[in-house]
Amino acid sequence: MDTKTGIIFDIQRFSVHDGTGIRTNVFFKGCPLRCDWCSNPESQQLRPQPMYDAKKCIGCGSCVKGCPSGAISTENGYAVDTETCFSCQVHSCAESCCTRALTMAGRPYTVEEILRIVKRDAVFYGASSGGVTISGGEAMVQIDFLEALLKACREQGIHTAIETCSACGWDSVRRTMPYIDTYLCDVKHTDPEKLRRETGGDAEHLLGNIRRLAENGMNIVARVPMIPGFNTEDREVEDIGRFIADCGIRRVDILNFHKLGVPKYEKCFMGRRPRDRDPLEPEELEGKAAIFRRLGLDAAIG
Repeated sequence: MDTKTGIIFDIQRFSVHDGTGIRTNVFFKGCPLRCDWCSNPESQQLRPQPMYDAKKCIGCGSCVKGCPSGAISTENGYAVDTETCFSCQVHSCAESCCTRALTMAGRPYTVEEILRIVKRDAVFYGASSGGVTISGGEAMVQIDFLEALLKACREQGIHTAIETCSACGWDSVRRTMPYIDTYLCDVKHTDPEKLRRETGGDAEHLLGNIRRLAENGMNIVARVPMIPGFNTEDREVEDIGRFIADCGIRRVDILNFHKLGVPKYEKCFMGRRPRDRDPLEPEELEGKAAIFRRLGLDAAIG
């Protein structure tokens, strides 16, 4: 078994929204993008990081005593010196918290550890055409570990899917191709300037990688997050649809914006909150789906 380790912040069993059938979702840490609407802000840093839930805290001070680097203070409200904390390899502060008000997002896993969890649900994969979905973050940031995990899944006959924003070099994408059954590719925008301004992403990489995957005959589902104030104008939706159709991709999943990730920004000490937005109404989503369908795409609202 491969001895490499990867930083994983969650493993969700019995998922049904990220690929076919019943799936186990493995969430990798690390992402080059900084999307304002990110629902997993704790995924962005490629290291374990503290998350603090004030509602669970009873003020016992055990985390302060358990912090070997003195990064936690409760004198003027709860505060963590994140720069000091991020360099810590011990994380005994979270281990000492009896209410789990303080937790660590992310820890090292081996391929064997993840496979052990994945194989618990193997009986459901066969019956439902399910398998493992790699998510994040952007898993290709940890390409060596990702490749080892995918290879191990392939050797076990486990169907694999990956949810990716494609924010990486082509070589990393290429290394996943022998082991991925389905690519769930985010298509956020086609305007290079707006894409860079709102996400920090390089359109040449993000869109170019998707096009090259399609040219190599990979099975791709395009996923379009509907973000008010960013990409929901009909003209923008049509441009996105034309790019997808030009790549020869036929399936599009429309993902409505949601606010479930907003509380995490404070919990993981981001120092900011995302812009206030409201999800699109059902009839608005149907209108966007109709634009995709007029372009010959099989659009579903997920």
